[in-house]
Amino acid sequence: MPDARNSGPPRRFITYGAVNVLFLIVVLGMYAAGNSPNPRLCYLLALFALCSSSLIDLDGLNGRKALLGMFFLNYFVMFGITDLFALARGTVTDASPSLLSATEVVILVGGMMVLISYRLMLIASAKPAERGSVREWSLGAIIPVGFALWAVGTYAFYDWYVHIITDATNEATRKGLQSVSTYAATGYILAQMMQPLGILLIAYAWRSYGVKALSVPLLIMVVLQVLLGFVIDIKGFAMIGGVLVLVTITLIEGRVPLHWVAVAIAYVVLVFPLFQTFRAEIRGNRGIARTAVIENFSKVLSLVFSAEDRVTTGRDRTQTFLERSSLLGSVQIIVEQTGNGVPYQEGHTLSPILATFVPRIIWTDKQEVPTGQLVNKDFHISDSEDVFISPSHLGEFYWNFGWPGVFVGMSLIGGMLGLVGARCNLADAKTVTRLMITVVTIKQVIVSFEGAVAPSYVVYFRSLAGIGLLHLILARSWAPRQRPGLVNSGKNPLQLADPEEGKAFSNLLS
Repeated sequence: MPDARNSGPPRRFITYGAVNVLFLIVVLGMYAAGNSPNPRLCYLLALFALCSSSLIDLDGLNGRKALLGMFFLNYFVMFGITDLFALARGTVTDASPSLLSATEVVILVGGMMVLISYRLMLIASAKPAERGSVREWSLGAIIPVGFALWAVGTYAFYDWYVHIITDATNEATRKGLQSVSTYAATGYILAQMMQPLGILLIAYAWRSYGVKALSVPLLIMVVLQVLLGFVIDIKGFAMIGGVLVLVTITLIEGRVPLHWVAVAIAYVVLVFPLFQTFRAEIRGNRGIARTAVIENFSKVLSLVFSAEDRVTTGRDRTQTFLERSSLLGSVQIIVEQTGNGVPYQEGHTLSPILATFVPRIIWTDKQEVPTGQLVNKDFHISDSEDVFISPSHLGEFYWNFGWPGVFVGMSLIGGMLGLVGARCNLADAKTVTRLMITVVTIKQVIVSFEGAVAPSYVVYFRSLAGIGLLHLILARSWAPRQRPGLVNSGKNPLQLADPEEGKAFSNLLS
């Protein structure tokens, strides 16, 4: 990728044009090979042109415009990958005879609103000209707090999903919530919410301070999360440990760690199908409880391996990782049926955001809105009331308010991403607070874009409040001259981590 700091505008535009010409050649080749009866060529080319526009002025992998590039990468996977596969197979994803269907127009306009609002926010949030003192955590605070948050949060996940909420059904959830007090439920939720910050802090200390002794504990944490995620049947929890390490290295060093990318690819290819098999065979067909899975883990694992081929291949196979990532079908159903037999929600599914900071301890009758189940019920996708259908934030905005929801909702998302990109990017200054805010934004705004709006933003705003509280308690002001490891020039980011402090800690552990 071209770096805006090292290449002029003409070169960046040439690169952008060359990438789009290459994509055009690939698309035409796939069309010729697949002979699709209804190729969505215009939509695919327009979506790729929109999503690759970040190449024009991308200022590094941790700069002010990095979040925009990440969002559009995810956006293309969610809304373009299905049509690419359909083009290669010669199948149809949209019956519309026009160049662009209503769904495709909604997707393109939604992406444009994110692009415009992001850039406007960057203009409004001018880059500070001077660098004074910066508040940063000491290494002596980062490591203990990191291990404590991860350990407490991981135990909260384990106890909650193994002994309290023993299944994903509505009935199991109701019984589980009735078995604990409001105070206990609030504590479990807060601990789970802060858990990812623990592994993030350890990864930060490892890379920013160079504490090599943390590499083994960090690897153990990642592996344990995969194993626990397997048992509780939550793929997101299993993946988040490795993803956080990968993202931390990328944001701190401004480069993609290829060995961690290789691990991520191996996970998608080898481990993800096992999770799919576990859900379909062990949890679905056999109905084995999570406690029984722990007690007979080796036996369950052998059952999963023996059933993998049957579950992941054939006509009734489970979806692949990329197929599950696609949300084109969900948005298409919402756009086509909302207002045509399915009423607008008019803000109903978004209402839990208004009570973000009102704990259940105070508002005992606070109502949750199961958006995924409502999508399933209102659009008649499945007969089971326990099925969750991801609407995507874009689809939910349209479901609530139609076109005004797309314009306003997607503009707000772009504005939030732009504000974080302008104020918290790690190309200007590397601090643990900036890293936490950026990563939480990536997780809850970009990655969680596939799901319901309210759950994502309730967790997002609460996480920001928690990060702010930790910052007030633990961060101290450091001037550039106070840190021997500081890099502070016009070209380099402000980095407060002291390598000598990291070496001393490594020696202590050794």
